[in-house]
Amino acid sequence: MSKPSATQVEKAKRLLTSEGAPWSSSEECAAAAWRVYEKLNARLAPLLGLAGVQALFVRSAKLAQAEFPTLAEIASPEGLTRLGPCLQALAPTLAAEAAATLFGTFLELMTTFIGERLTILVLRSAWPEIEETAPEETAPRETRETSETRETRETKK
Repeated sequence: MSKPSATQVEKAKRLLTSEGAPWSSSEECAAAAWRVYEKLNARLAPLLGLAGVQALFVRSAKLAQAEFPTLAEIASPEGLTRLGPCLQALAPTLAAEAAATLFGTFLELMTTFIGERLTILVLRSAWPEIEETAPEETAPRETRETSETRETRETKK
């Protein structure tokens, strides 16, 4: 994986926005990024352990630094403490893009590691108001197939 998908970056932007609304300063962006990390850590630590969440975050920073070299500052186990200062050193728009790329990468890795369904459940447990995908995409496969079969039968009548 070299870059997160556009879908994961968009999800990350929604999470960041829900934690800080439109940012007029890099400080607001850094604060929102920290809140996103804290919520993800609280939900994922029981599944992955604190070290597992931290390792996923470090890996995310290492991958995202290809696009945002300043993220190299946080691409180590002790780097998490530098998340705020790293984002605050950037212009607000650049800080927002760096944070979205960082968390988009985190979500991409998380999805690869624990699967899409569990990732969505984790996100919804932290952000119930966040709509991940269109309702028909999140319905269980059996439900979609049943309704598609029903529609097919009804059109044949």
